[in-house]
Amino acid sequence: MMMMQSKDLIQTSWPNQSYFHSNSYYCESEHHEIFSSINSTPENSIVSSGLYGCDDYPLLEYDQMQDPSPVYNESQNINTLDDVCRWLCDDDDDDNDRESEEIQSIITVAADAMEESNDVIEPESQTGLENLLKAYADGMSTGQTELAKVIVKCIREKINPVGQTLDRIAFKLFGENQEEYINQESMRNFKIAFRVFYDIFPYGRFAHFTANSTILEAVPAHVESVHIVDFDPGEGSQWPQVIQAIAQMKKSLIITSIKLDQDQDSQFHQTRWHLCNFARTFGLNLKVQEIEIGQLVNLIEGRKSGKEFVVFNCMVGLPHMGKTRKTNQVTDFLNVAKHVLAQNQGIITFGDGEEGERMGNHSDYPSFFDNNLAHYKALYESIECGFPSYLNEARIAIETLFLAPFISSKSWFQKWEERIENTSLDGLKGVKMSIESWNEARELVKEGESQYGIRIEGGDANEMVLEWRGVPLVKVSAWV
Repeated sequence: MMMMQSKDLIQTSWPNQSYFHSNSYYCESEHHEIFSSINSTPENSIVSSGLYGCDDYPLLEYDQMQDPSPVYNESQNINTLDDVCRWLCDDDDDDNDRESEEIQSIITVAADAMEESNDVIEPESQTGLENLLKAYADGMSTGQTELAKVIVKCIREKINPVGQTLDRIAFKLFGENQEEYINQESMRNFKIAFRVFYDIFPYGRFAHFTANSTILEAVPAHVESVHIVDFDPGEGSQWPQVIQAIAQMKKSLIITSIKLDQDQDSQFHQTRWHLCNFARTFGLNLKVQEIEIGQLVNLIEGRKSGKEFVVFNCMVGLPHMGKTRKTNQVTDFLNVAKHVLAQNQGIITFGDGEEGERMGNHSDYPSFFDNNLAHYKALYESIECGFPSYLNEARIAIETLFLAPFISSKSWFQKWEERIENTSLDGLKGVKMSIESWNEARELVKEGESQYGIRIEGGDANEMVLEWRGVPLVKVSAWV
């Protein structure tokens, strides 16, 4: 295996467990074989101390931020995807037993409905649904809203909410809050589902690894501190790998979160506690803070020039995040990043899970709508491929939590009407993705053996794309 350019910073092999592995959870599915089978060995580990898996720290992963422990108990492994259902519907807290039973009951009803429906969908039926969706987009494009309403009514009568992929997407597009209750109940077990989803599927891990590798390769040797400004850190799942590397480099680390919502204080405080607690296990005095976007420039300009490397990290629309952000929030963040980097050394890493919703070369709403449809259809199919048919309960819960928030006919049309083309990165130079990172990502998804693929694009070869059957799912780019 080729060695990465920054060979003292990051191991070239994907860790044999994910960052969400507090109990060594493990799935023997196609996706587990694809995403978790690349083991760290003395032969391919660059860092002699074993940055990802040494005797002293065998599991340097996200869940250890919650319960840091060097103990690795193989007997705790869970070996089949059947247990995903139990993870989604069980909780260690006895107070949640009733809630979990309600979730199980709701999801089971949906699964039973699927079994009772026709397993074989006539091609004409799917073709008819495709034509209706196209007619809807055409009607909205030409301002024929009454016609569009009639078409939506026809679509609702035609679709099976637990049927084929296109049916389920159409149901999410035009549903009338039929899933509101299951959404509320499933959210109560979000932590369990989040860990499972992140662990099995490659979307988040690909984006985080690609961005982190680029960041660590770009850190100059002479700087004393690395300052990461994170647009939306969420659970903090991206940063354990970087914390370990920065601790080994003997530099200080600051993570600044942007306050996007008034109700995110609780999650921020929890994430900060876990990250700082995790960092202490490596002797790193990590500082985690939260500020408004308008305060960012003054904060950075008030620090030592030349002694700090500034990282602007923006991850949006990644499926495991289960939420979308306003385009103007992303644009404002990138504009500030561009302004700061004009006077400071640093890098921008941008992970985009909503590539289908970018304006691109779409000349009209139908082409924009079709591109979105293809994007989410590929996501649904890639997830469905990871679940045998008898695990419909788990798949329904996963789709409800992590895909449904991105699929809405109203929000799609609103984004089209806004016509916000992100030009914030114009004028910046792309940071070339390393061949080593590309090879690592290809190995992660077993390119050639699975239906996932990795390609590098962009004028500066600074964009790495995760695809499913040729359809882009996640794109990560880097800029200076």
